[in-house]
Amino acid sequence: MFANFLNPRSATRPTTDVRAQDYLNDKFQTLADLEQLNSLLESVQKQQTQLREQLSGAETTVNSTRTELTAHSAKLNKKVNEFQVNQEIIDRRLLQATTAAETATEAAQQFGATIEKLHRLDVAQGYVKLLKEVDDLSKEAHKKIDEGCPEEALIPYNQLQELTAGVKARNESAEGVAVHLVSYVEKATEELWSGMKGRLAGHVEEVLAKMNWPTAEVVFPVKVEEEFRLAFEKLLALQPWDSPKEQALLPFEVLVKPLALRFRYHFEGEKPTNRVDKPEWFLAHLTELITIYTPFLTHIIEPILASSPNELINTRDVINEFITALLPIVRRKTQRLLPNITGDAQLLSHFIHELVKFDAELREEFYYAPFGCDGLWKGMTHEVLVLENGFPGWLHVEKEFALSRYHTILDASDAWVIDYDIVEASESKPTKSATRLKDLLETVTESYRPLISFSQKLRFLIDIQIAILDQYHDRLNGSVEAFRVLSSSLARAVQGTSKEEVESLTGLVGLERLCKAYGSAIYLENCMRDWNEDIFFLELWEELEARANKSPGKTVVAGSMNIREVAAATSSTLVNGDDDSHDGALFDETAESYRRLCGKTEELITEHITQQVKNELRPYLKINNWSSLDPAITDISAELVSALTTISQSLDFLQRAISPVVYRRITRAIATSVQNYIWDYLLTRQLFSLAGACQFARDVQELWGISTDMPRLREATVLLTLPVEAKDGGVALRDVVKPIFEDNVSARDMMNTMGIVTLQVGEVRTVLQRRIEAFGSA
Repeated sequence: MFANFLNPRSATRPTTDVRAQDYLNDKFQTLADLEQLNSLLESVQKQQTQLREQLSGAETTVNSTRTELTAHSAKLNKKVNEFQVNQEIIDRRLLQATTAAETATEAAQQFGATIEKLHRLDVAQGYVKLLKEVDDLSKEAHKKIDEGCPEEALIPYNQLQELTAGVKARNESAEGVAVHLVSYVEKATEELWSGMKGRLAGHVEEVLAKMNWPTAEVVFPVKVEEEFRLAFEKLLALQPWDSPKEQALLPFEVLVKPLALRFRYHFEGEKPTNRVDKPEWFLAHLTELITIYTPFLTHIIEPILASSPNELINTRDVINEFITALLPIVRRKTQRLLPNITGDAQLLSHFIHELVKFDAELREEFYYAPFGCDGLWKGMTHEVLVLENGFPGWLHVEKEFALSRYHTILDASDAWVIDYDIVEASESKPTKSATRLKDLLETVTESYRPLISFSQKLRFLIDIQIAILDQYHDRLNGSVEAFRVLSSSLARAVQGTSKEEVESLTGLVGLERLCKAYGSAIYLENCMRDWNEDIFFLELWEELEARANKSPGKTVVAGSMNIREVAAATSSTLVNGDDDSHDGALFDETAESYRRLCGKTEELITEHITQQVKNELRPYLKINNWSSLDPAITDISAELVSALTTISQSLDFLQRAISPVVYRRITRAIATSVQNYIWDYLLTRQLFSLAGACQFARDVQELWGISTDMPRLREATVLLTLPVEAKDGGVALRDVVKPIFEDNVSARDMMNTMGIVTLQVGEVRTVLQRRIEAFGSA
């Protein structure tokens, strides 16, 4: 409405801008709003300027777009024209080919040949591009070496390695169509690495020459020290991050190079130091080198390693790295030496033993373990025995050598002589063959104790030591069994026994034969019990037990032997399936077989002496005048002298040959048997007068000197020698007979009064019945 007032003509104009009218009506509703007219005009003019700028920019964009569109259209027209030209050329060539070819097949072949040429050109172009890339990477790496930046030289070298791996992979997928290209790239990679390493190593060698390396007295001026450090660090920088952990660092290979040349001069040439029978010479030379250069390594080189930013370098031990660099010398020498000694058992055995000692010295004296080695270093022996498959041959040699020593021991003239001085007086005495066998088995233990392989140690134990122990057991058991069989009167009657055999079975000769077997068996059984407590065998048993718990019975653990077979040779607790396996030990089965042999031999010793005594007692048992002997006789019966002599000689020898504990056990058994024999065949079959009873008591008293374990005879003589009339307040025969035969209660009271504690009532009555005066005086 206000707008109409300002512009009265607008009311009559049908084309009035409605939006402008609405805008003015909105802004000027009252007269006071006219005061804002100037600011409103400025705002409108500003908006108008912005709109003009936007319009100008849009026109510029449209013009630019139109220009680009024109250029693009021209480019497309050009490509269309080129395409039409190419199409005309192709049509013309196609027309020529189809016109020249008589058939469609021939035309297709011509097309195929052309396409094949194009493909070959593409392949050749790819080859050239690849070769150029290889050449560029090689040049770049050499350039970085020249600039003294070995770390940066590794970048193109690693790229070249990746390129080589990619080419090999594509070649394999393409079924080997680019063999020559792969060979060229691999060779270029190797040459690049050799070139880089050779140049930096050459610099280190130049500095080492200034230091008079490898003399023991290394000259180390300050200027040379700095030059050596820089050269050493540059070669270290070339060490690849992905190099094998067990490989020595590059500078150490340079340090060892002149030492290797000197080694080859002394131990691989015509020098007298190169002897196949003296491997300890070259092994000792290498350990001496380590000792000589340890000060130089620890004071000069170790700080250089510690300052390296490479974690694969600064965490390494300098002595270990030096040893790692020396080991290829041993490896080369071993590979050259083995073919010359494989056929000689003694040389092979000696070499392996020296190599085992060499490995042990590196571990124990120098604490050697290659960088990255998990657990204990297996040693050079492992390489010879496992990697070179030398263990079966060495085990065979060691077994044959041990068996040869074993047979030499048994064939010795004094093999079965009892050695009274080798053990304490309280122990049973073994034969010299048993003591020598122990020394042999302990020597075998020392030969394989340093080995790392559990399977190898178990094979030595079972194939050599337990096998020899089994053979010796069979020898002893065979001797004991032969004694038992030939001692049988039935066997002698059936088979016939020579005079020499009879002599070897009787008297002290037969007893000595049994004591030799017993002493040897108990000696080796005790040795095996001691070995079971040895830390070496304890650790071996624990490892075997752990494997048995984790593996089924048919799992192979030693050569071709499974758990069950090993258990049969060592200890059955491995497969018993109970909780007692921790009580087992390696020599359980073998020691148990020796224990059983000892028990059987002890029984035969007892039987042998007892039978000898019984044979000598037969004349004594035939005495039948016990009821009419002259009281004036005071000596022992003459018929008993031979038996007493036999007992005395046998027990004197037995006391020297076996332990006191076993001696007492055997004498008790002999005494019991002799006592029962006299009781059954003399005491209960003869009648005694008082004089005869006293004579019998004197005789029996001589037997008590053998053993006090004859209580029945001792108490029987007390009863038999009771006087008819009591003297000096003693007990008379008639005072004893009446209560003994009255009833059991009275009998026991009387027996207690007299101190009769071993005999039963019935036995007391039987004894008293043998006194001719007993009932006549009752």
